[in-house]
Amino acid sequence: MTQGSIAANQSSPPRNNPSSFLVTCATGAWVGVQEAARQGQIKEYQSITYNSIWFIVESYCQSGQSVDSLEPSLHDLWYTYYQCSRHVSHESTEQDRLILDILRARGRGPLMRPAPGGGIDIARTPDGTIWNDLPFLATDMTDFWINDYAAMGAKQHLNTSTFFAKLASTRVANNKLCQIALVIFRATFKATRPLGSSTELDNEDPHQVAHTLTIAALLPSACAWFQEARHNIVLLSDVSWNDCSSSTIGKCGLAFANSELGQRSPGGFNPWRWLYWMKRLHDIADEAAQADEKLLAEHAMKTVNIMSDCCKERNSRILRVFKAAGDTVQQDKAFEALTERP
Repeated sequence: MTQGSIAANQSSPPRNNPSSFLVTCATGAWVGVQEAARQGQIKEYQSITYNSIWFIVESYCQSGQSVDSLEPSLHDLWYTYYQCSRHVSHESTEQDRLILDILRARGRGPLMRPAPGGGIDIARTPDGTIWNDLPFLATDMTDFWINDYAAMGAKQHLNTSTFFAKLASTRVANNKLCQIALVIFRATFKATRPLGSSTELDNEDPHQVAHTLTIAALLPSACAWFQEARHNIVLLSDVSWNDCSSSTIGKCGLAFANSELGQRSPGGFNPWRWLYWMKRLHDIADEAAQADEKLLAEHAMKTVNIMSDCCKERNSRILRVFKAAGDTVQQDKAFEALTERP
């Protein structure tokens, strides 16, 4: 396909006549996007994201704008998807449609236009080529989560985490979306965090701070990553991946760093950290059972079994690290599932 035909196919005008709400959102009014999401105006979002993509393509291909001038529109686009993910149920087909829309954006291929002196210009940002690399997607989504998760209710935690994990399972953005899992796991498996209860009120509270959250509030979000993106996490653990956008994201928590497993471990994903997550889940299951929190206990143990089965299925390096870890680790009942025959 020629460059001219690409431009012709991508420069069709937005569907329908954008409402004032859509126009306002397109200019970067993030507060308006957030409020619309709370009110359940989910159907509006397809038009918002379509219009945003059209605007980026039109600005670069037809209006000759610089790549730098497009960066705010890219950030607005990812913020729109993020807000929608918070309020669309993790069990709904609408959430899967959001993910498909992002994959279709990547499927457009590199954003290009004829160069003044001949040849083509490709829209490259400091974070990669527009559409091919989905620039700023991973860093923006990570920042949104870090800044907002303390104030979210339990349902929003689960909706957003499931969206992130499903999207990460497609390996977009060079696996960097998986760095969000590191943030969630470090927060959830913090040894000093209270257990809480599965019956806690599910309230969004802008004044809530992260250290007051309970394990019960965060555990479903952590488990969603193992449910939806376990193969990616095993793969990254096998190669000790730590290509995070910030050194603090891959940093190990204090409890893990001081543990026997943590003393052998670098940052990021690695086999020792995977084993620690399994142990913490087992400990949480025991604590929940003693507190008569049956749902929490079942959720934690189900995730332990998912992790174990995934290691065996892939013949992961994690199994070899476990076998070489010594008697103290091998005899820990938290790892019984790894020693059982498949």
